[in-house]
Amino acid sequence: MNRERTIAGLLATMIGAGVPLSTPLADEDELRREILNLKHKVERLEKSRRTVDSSKPTESDFSKNITLSGLVEVEVGYNDGPDGSHSDISLATVELGIDAQVTPWANAHVLILYEEGGSNSPEIDEGIITLQNQDASPLSLAVGRMTLPFGNFESAMVSDPLTLEIGEIRGTALQAGYHSGGFYSSAFIFNGETKTDGSESIDQYGFNLGLAQDDEVADFGYDIGLSWINNLADSNSLQEIITDPINLTSKISGYSVHALATTGPFTLIGEYLAASSTFDSADLAFNGAGAKPVALNIEANYILPLAGKGTIFAIAWQGTRETLALALPENRYLATLSVGIYENTVLSFEYAYDEDYAASEGGSGEATDSITAQLAVVF
Repeated sequence: MNRERTIAGLLATMIGAGVPLSTPLADEDELRREILNLKHKVERLEKSRRTVDSSKPTESDFSKNITLSGLVEVEVGYNDGPDGSHSDISLATVELGIDAQVTPWANAHVLILYEEGGSNSPEIDEGIITLQNQDASPLSLAVGRMTLPFGNFESAMVSDPLTLEIGEIRGTALQAGYHSGGFYSSAFIFNGETKTDGSESIDQYGFNLGLAQDDEVADFGYDIGLSWINNLADSNSLQEIITDPINLTSKISGYSVHALATTGPFTLIGEYLAASSTFDSADLAFNGAGAKPVALNIEANYILPLAGKGTIFAIAWQGTRETLALALPENRYLATLSVGIYENTVLSFEYAYDEDYAASEGGSGEATDSITAQLAVVF
């Protein structure tokens, strides 16, 4: 199931598909189908998951089976916190995706990513070969560098949810999947960057599974799921702060549960992501003891026409526990308004209020206000 869309992609699709947004929710079924595909801002352009109903391309028509897609996001930000006020203009994200449907069963996908200030930008963010034909089989096999199916990270906000800040994992992996009806599942194995005793072997693994229903079969849509990984320390963020990544005292597994419900223009999103137990303080500490990182996101959003434009208004509360080492807030309150101003063009405004950990826990005990304006174009 392809649930991987940017907020820009959501609104752009609504506009590009000719959804009559000037009529208040005239096509609620179409809007529900789109909002069920909501994903966090910096999400993969996973057009590689589609299959093509054709025979193996000949040399003359092979170029017709190559798809080029992209995303450009520019942001203007202002924040006011304990260290004073700051403002900046940044080319936040550039993504360029290339997909080649070589046969009805074989697809090659490459995603190039640039993030201003990113230590490795630009980089090959994904390179995946997928063997899949949804018309013929519910099974799939993917191998390559990919964002692993751990966590869900659904959000209509400009900024990434705190669950993603803790749990997103990217690596070179082998992933097997099964999707039939509303049931979806996958299992994956990979080598990883964090080890115990310096081991160099394929010893990281996990799975996800869930059940989804969209409004093509009912007026009420939902998506509920669970994912698990045997070594949460291998997430993109945690591996950067682990004291000695190749000599972990012990591996600590992590899990995520999520639920999404949508009816008409309304959508509710919830996710809880956590370590299953406490890290050894030699690996990851909090307030003088071992840390047990936790993050959650509760969000509500509403689709409405505003001056004839497709618009999403969203509010959220996000929280963390024992993540001071990641410089994440203990609580975050957000409100976002995103408007499809032209076809494939979205203007978003976000306000965020962050509360730091208390001084007794090593934080500042202070709050920070942030305002972000983002202009995004997808193609």
